[in-house]
Amino acid sequence: MISKRPAIETDKPFLVWLEEACMREYAVALWGSWSPHLNARNSIDDCQIIANDGHDVGCVTVEKHSDHLWLDELFIEPAFQRRGIGSKILWSVIADAEGLETPLRLSVLTTNPALDFYLRHGFRIHQETAERQYLVRQCDPAAIRVVTQL
Repeated sequence: MISKRPAIETDKPFLVWLEEACMREYAVALWGSWSPHLNARNSIDDCQIIANDGHDVGCVTVEKHSDHLWLDELFIEPAFQRRGIGSKILWSVIADAEGLETPLRLSVLTTNPALDFYLRHGFRIHQETAERQYLVRQCDPAAIRVVTQL
């Protein structure tokens, strides 16, 4: 069973490890190195820990802005990827945005294959830089997807 809970201070080491486990390869491919000292986790605001059968396997951070929701992070531990956990969490975030009748936005490093994951979930690229692709999923109240509550 997949569940979410608010992150707490004692989750910070897990969150730092998780970000490196999920992002190091793509950062090195883009910038040539990974600097863990630059990735110290300072804030856990809006961050939720994702658990699978009681085992912490990821995190999701969503920020609410006046005109959109921003999906800041969606990390799933590599050993638990490709099991539908990320999709289930993403559909719940999409449902939240639909409920607020607001777009959902995010960015992906150009070296990160997660782009395909987001495109399959109805996002489209609306801006690109050398480092990032910025995506948006517009609100469509008529097409709200039924999602199991987490």
